[in-house]
Amino acid sequence: MTSIAKRQKLHQYIDIANNRDIAILLNYIERDMEPDVPYNKWDDDEFVVEMELRLKSMEDGSDKGRTWEEVKERARQSIKPNAAK
Repeated sequence: MTSIAKRQKLHQYIDIANNRDIAILLNYIERDMEPDVPYNKWDDDEFVVEMELRLKSMEDGSDKGRTWEEVKERARQSIKPNAAK
């Protein structure tokens, strides 16, 4: 595929993409264009909002959380069926 064809195809994707897809594409392209800039999750608005929601649910009691022992046991249980294959 020629460079011109690739650019046209990219423009077609952008033209039909919804807002979420545009954000994902832009984020991907920016990270690829700036490989020397490490990703900082705290600069990612979506990540920060998600963490704030999770913290709020822990603080207000709507999410009781899990102990470290519960997390480890759940992980062990999730791999048991796969080990038998």
